[in-house]
Amino acid sequence: MYYKISDRVLFRPYNGYGYLADNSEYGYRFLRNDYRDPGEKYVSESGSVMLSMLSRKPRAIEEIISELLQIFEDVDIEELKRDTEEFYDGLVAEGFLDSGVSADCCIRRESNTSSKEVTLSDAYSGAQIRQSDFLRAIHIEVASECNERCIHCYIPHEEKLTLIKPDLFYRIVEDGRRMNIIHVTLSGGEPLLHPDMIPFLKYCHDMDLSVNVLSNLLLLDDNIIDEMRKNPLLSVQTSIYSMNPHVHDEITGIHGSLKKTKRAVQDLILAGIPVQISCPVMKENKDTFLDVVKWGDHNNIGTAIQPQIFAQYDHTGRNLTHRLSAYEISEVVQKMLESGYGDQWIPNSKEVISRRPKDPVCSICRYLLCVSATGVVYPCVGWQTNEINTLDHKSLREIWLNSEKISALRQIQWNKFPKCINCEDKEYCTVCMMSNSNENSDGDPFRINTYFCETAKAIHYVVDQCQAKRTRGNENEREDTNQRCI
Repeated sequence: MYYKISDRVLFRPYNGYGYLADNSEYGYRFLRNDYRDPGEKYVSESGSVMLSMLSRKPRAIEEIISELLQIFEDVDIEELKRDTEEFYDGLVAEGFLDSGVSADCCIRRESNTSSKEVTLSDAYSGAQIRQSDFLRAIHIEVASECNERCIHCYIPHEEKLTLIKPDLFYRIVEDGRRMNIIHVTLSGGEPLLHPDMIPFLKYCHDMDLSVNVLSNLLLLDDNIIDEMRKNPLLSVQTSIYSMNPHVHDEITGIHGSLKKTKRAVQDLILAGIPVQISCPVMKENKDTFLDVVKWGDHNNIGTAIQPQIFAQYDHTGRNLTHRLSAYEISEVVQKMLESGYGDQWIPNSKEVISRRPKDPVCSICRYLLCVSATGVVYPCVGWQTNEINTLDHKSLREIWLNSEKISALRQIQWNKFPKCINCEDKEYCTVCMMSNSNENSDGDPFRINTYFCETAKAIHYVVDQCQAKRTRGNENEREDTNQRCI
């Protein structure tokens, strides 16, 4: 029998345990496909050793057992083979591994179990996970330069000047991989402006990393697509603001940009590369944004609607003249709900209601770090003014493990926002320290602009009204059915 790690699954060994994860948390996918996520799973130390024998190339069980015997010296060979096959077969059934009677037949099997997130205590009570073990993703600004001039962008145009030095990029990825990261996001500015983008993509693939590329796609070509398609863990996000060229191009500041981006998206779809559309809604496209959602649906790709643009990180708020009012946002949400595309506005109250004062506010510096094109490390996308350190004289690992600022950011809890914990609109609001900081001229991340409170209240009202209307409609339909039956 032959075994391999599934093409859409990542494995990382740690001290005392192992971690398996599919790419669903890190990448995008087509709206309609038959792939079922196995989720994530922790395994014991011995299970981690067994998994470390595997890669994305099929290996014969006899070859694997021969190597395992050098590690588990006092174990009977037949017992070791039986235990290893049983362990592997269980992971095949869950969708993490592929198996076959030959290397050529070692293909993915559909998961026949409903997977759930497994905590470490469920899987292996003898191990300890510290926060520092969980740097899973790095967001790298490949280029701050950009070939568009989007009117709402949170990056001030005068800051769009730099391309990352290749040596710095490779050092960041290498440092991260040594720390067992799973994912990198390559962004800008516009990352495709970098002349070494193809070697960057190849290096990330060689390092067995999940990759997201955030790009306007104006410079996408066949050579870049050919490299992208080699990594089954790669996906792309682009922005489309309207299917009306005049509206879209007015926002980007580039004539013909909609035509080029649409064509590039279709080229990616033909290549089988998952894409997601980001559609920030502002005054300029509030009447036409829904056509973007419908176009994406028609092409089997998801569209993320973002009705609240956030302020530039220089605290000037210059871009906020394009921001929607609370009333306009309620109109956007209502349009989506009435058109059948509004599920993202129906709250998942379980997580919010269970929120406690000592719970962390968000995941900053717990799972993710961002690095600018000049090597400045900062907590999250958009919070470039909150400099943690630079990579001039320190490694990523040293900063992650030893930074006092990172330690302080990890400790920020919901008790810093007491009004938010008990707010009746909290299910419709995302408290974001980055956004708070950018909004306030003094950079205070704890002072919330009342704009966000007003928009949360407006969204709450619209969702309640829509759900009540649906309930009345269902009740009327049942009454009509009963009358017909009588």
